[in-house]
Amino acid sequence: MNAERETRGGVAGGGPAVSGGPAADGVVNPYPGLAAFRPEGHRFFFGRERDTERVLERLAASRLVSIVGSSGAGKSSLVAAGVVARLAGRPGGLAYLPCEPQSNPCRQLAELLVRSGPLAARVELRAALLEHELADANEEPLERAITVALRQMPQPALLLLDQFEQVFTCTPPASARRLRVLLDSLLAIDALHIVLTLRSEFTARLLDWLGEDLLRASLLVLGPITSETALRAIISGPAAALGVPVQPDLLAALLPAAIAARGALPLIALTLERLYEQRDAEQGLTLDAYQRIGGLASAIGSVAADIDRLIEEDGELGAACPRLFAELATVIDQVPTRRIFDVAALGDDPPLARLVELLRRRGFVVDGDDRHIELAHETLLSHWPRLRQWCARYRDSLVLRRQVKQAAREWRRTAEQSDGEQAAGGSLEGSAGRWRWEQQRPALLALHELAHRPLPPADADFRDTGIAVWRGLAGGMEKYLHAFLRPEPLMLLDELAVDGTTHERREEIGLRLNQMGDPRRGVGLAADGLPDIAWVDVAAGEVEIERLVQHRFAVDRLSVARYPVTWQQYGAFITAADGYHDRRWWHRLVQRKQPGEARWSGNNYPAINVCWADAIAFCRWLNARWCLGGALVVRLPTEWEWQWIAQGGASHHRYPWGDDWQSARANSHESGIGRTIAVGMYPLGAAAGGVDDLAGNVWEWCLNEYDVPSDTQVGGNRPRALRGGSWLDFPGDLRCGRRESFPPDERDGDIGFRIVLAQPFEPA
Repeated sequence: MNAERETRGGVAGGGPAVSGGPAADGVVNPYPGLAAFRPEGHRFFFGRERDTERVLERLAASRLVSIVGSSGAGKSSLVAAGVVARLAGRPGGLAYLPCEPQSNPCRQLAELLVRSGPLAARVELRAALLEHELADANEEPLERAITVALRQMPQPALLLLDQFEQVFTCTPPASARRLRVLLDSLLAIDALHIVLTLRSEFTARLLDWLGEDLLRASLLVLGPITSETALRAIISGPAAALGVPVQPDLLAALLPAAIAARGALPLIALTLERLYEQRDAEQGLTLDAYQRIGGLASAIGSVAADIDRLIEEDGELGAACPRLFAELATVIDQVPTRRIFDVAALGDDPPLARLVELLRRRGFVVDGDDRHIELAHETLLSHWPRLRQWCARYRDSLVLRRQVKQAAREWRRTAEQSDGEQAAGGSLEGSAGRWRWEQQRPALLALHELAHRPLPPADADFRDTGIAVWRGLAGGMEKYLHAFLRPEPLMLLDELAVDGTTHERREEIGLRLNQMGDPRRGVGLAADGLPDIAWVDVAAGEVEIERLVQHRFAVDRLSVARYPVTWQQYGAFITAADGYHDRRWWHRLVQRKQPGEARWSGNNYPAINVCWADAIAFCRWLNARWCLGGALVVRLPTEWEWQWIAQGGASHHRYPWGDDWQSARANSHESGIGRTIAVGMYPLGAAAGGVDDLAGNVWEWCLNEYDVPSDTQVGGNRPRALRGGSWLDFPGDLRCGRRESFPPDERDGDIGFRIVLAQPFEPA
């Protein structure tokens, strides 16, 4: 009998109950269930004698054998309980070195040899491991130390590289290439034989990795067992070795089912394990017991039913179940497969630890090594309904998680090797090759979904849930993945927060944010399709207006939009059925047939070619849609309100950021851009409270008349006040106190507007 155990995460050897372990009543159970045979269980290993001879014959002719077969064909058991047991019986014995290469094969081999290699080589191996840890990209010392250690082995050795498909699915390409170089060195060692086991669907990748000549010379295909003679031996042999009979009626029923279950050796092994546990004292393994457990097809299902019942009765186990599945399962080439889970995490999650122990006792989870657990066999992924359904539901997220981790590992390796960059500090995060937000966002959502956590609260600065999800996940991410997935919008905004960023780069950042769908609050639309305004609260005060006889004005408490109204926000008014063309908003206003030209009309750019009447109509529309109209309304700010906000309240700044002109803090004539750019590209130029773009980019309409500021009523054609200066203007026009006027029904390419939420001036 030989079920296959496909462990993940390094060196095999420790772990679950295996063939030869005690049954429920304390007597040895010769059937391994879902676990694989180990060398010590060889006396219960039947039915693969011919396959064992095939491998031995190939080993006699070649130092490398590549055993390729389907999942469940028994590749691992064939090597451990068949080939190794035979070689160990020869004069001189055999050193058996089982390893499962995954994320860093060379390191895993070195760690294996530190435990199992010759004593004389362990000092050099430890030194190489330390050097590798300090200089992560350098694997050459490991390769040299591994080769030296294997040359010093005191007896012939067989190195099993089990589950070799992981080299193509879990190993960074650079590490896979280094392993290929190491393989050539190892094949020159006379006393060493190397066996690879690989799922058959990865044969083409092995061809590319090994090369055609070496694959042809080493390939050994292990097919499913369909021989009645072999299956009879698998069923009866282990029990007979302990003097336990197998009822003929059971054989008659089980053999056809076993033949029909081509390649499903784990199912056969699990069925026989349970039959042995329920054996009759005189008749041994019986047909009655086989029928009670539901036959071969129900073997996993019957065990799973007991587990499911316990999970469903315990709310904590039920909640832990999807969290554990997310750690134990992945998808490779659209096929669900296993992955390892670091048991260190169990200490922080008692329900998860209880669930793992439950699955251990039932044989569904095994210990891959001292630090990791895994599903006992991939058969569970297709035959445990709860797990199968979970994998189907989360297939896309599992695929995406694997893709992003592979991409992040390769990016880290490339970044560290280029220009001597290291992961410490911020240099790695700034390196090229990181995913863009269009890729980062779905990856973050996939990771959040697999974490089975509630959706985090909305982010104060971003309306995109991807940013909120990032903030929730960031603390628990591996360092390399954290750097790879740090959201592109955050990195772009970090660039804006220094004066050294050029005006041209600021324009590029605005365009890029627009391209990705600018995630900042206050720039776009809310879920209801109406403008999403980021409000900044402003305290009350008093302002002096330049060159006016009545120059002191009181300012009441209000809230102001962080940014000027953008094209996307203004566009919602233009395109709404009850928007621009609805006459309700134009009482005592001049309404033109069409809105102004949409020039430089990125969604996150300030709306321009908007006359004062257009801005008033927009405010009226938004009040109606938001059901405002009492103590607070949306309207244009008055000049004194605008100036109070821009000058920093009682600070009386000359410019929003202070008293000295700084050309790096506003889109003015000096910037050389020659047009508007996205809002919020000069955060260091913001006024107190973080109100952006109060200097430059666009002039902003104010509610009051220019010549008679106290007149804030709608109607007439007298000029209205403008504040802030624009992309066309020089520093003097960008002062907080600078006034300008413009006819209320005219439009221009450097005039936009901003709104406040405040007490009304216009009668309802």
